[in-house]
Amino acid sequence: MDKSPINRTRLPVHDRSIPLPVEEAKLEIEKNRVRRWLYILGGTVSLALALLGIIVPGLPVTPLALLAAILYARSSEKLYNRLLNNRILGPRIKSYQRRKGVTRRGKVGIIAFMTMMVLFSSFVVIKIIPLRIVILSLGLIGMVVVWFFVPTAKDDPVKSPEEKAQLPS
Repeated sequence: MDKSPINRTRLPVHDRSIPLPVEEAKLEIEKNRVRRWLYILGGTVSLALALLGIIVPGLPVTPLALLAAILYARSSEKLYNRLLNNRILGPRIKSYQRRKGVTRRGKVGIIAFMTMMVLFSSFVVIKIIPLRIVILSLGLIGMVVVWFFVPTAKDDPVKSPEEKAQLPS
């Protein structure tokens, strides 16, 4: 057994995920072969864009990963499970599913980042006035959509420090 000081300082990890009832966990796989392949194609494109969004600032990762999960859930149980078990995108998707949305703090962060990227694009990169107006308008629409139409997450089941201390090890 390794007796390095690193292993002794690790805190126990608690799984706070909420198990879904069997009825909610069932996937609705499309029966039509053509539609299923179109869902797979759409999910793959969305997943590729989500992975690109990790590198490219301004390209949203989580919404594209959620779209890929939805499309894979309708087309292939194997692809859906592989996406959920991905170490980079899986936790984001599971968190959204568990909480049924994005927290208010997350929404504020998303809107702040969108604002910075839109303003930077509009006033530093783009020199054509009509294009600036289009980008600013789309940015404003995006902010309204995030704040009013993206579901606000339910709080985690564990709220107080006393309740956290009562979690089993």
